[in-house]
Amino acid sequence: MKFVTDGMLGKLTRWLRLSGHDVVYIGDLSVPEKDQDGVLLDLARREKRVLLTRDLSLYRSARKAGIKTVPIETGEVISQLVEISKKLNHRIKIDPENSRCTACNGVLRSVNREAVVGLVPDSVLRGGKKFWRCSKCGKIYWEGKHWKTIIETISRYNELREQTC
Repeated sequence: MKFVTDGMLGKLTRWLRLSGHDVVYIGDLSVPEKDQDGVLLDLARREKRVLLTRDLSLYRSARKAGIKTVPIETGEVISQLVEISKKLNHRIKIDPENSRCTACNGVLRSVNREAVVGLVPDSVLRGGKKFWRCSKCGKIYWEGKHWKTIIETISRYNELREQTC
């Protein structure tokens, strides 16, 4: 699925990108605050993206314009993922082989160890088994210490989704 998110949903944007969704985040665009709603609505309409917002006024404007939109009511990212999953009847699955760059939304490509020599610390190079590189900004990803947190978050999402669906 393709999404566009408002400025209050930066953390959610990163998690949706990790799950492989193409997400345009207003915080990534250099748009004056007074013009942001119009830009979000235009992007959603033009690129057929689902608008995710915590702004009730923006949600109403999107609905009135016939744009598919989901109002995000909770503040915690796992609950937000469950909300989207329920409201769109779409299970969110995080798989590094299908993830996007959390920084720029580029597609991640699996690369071998030799491709990241000099680009990651030696300790990461020695311990890392899998590496991915963003096709757009070049950022390198690997299964580091943060991986445990990602797995725990996925597990909590799955548990909460099962309880509420």
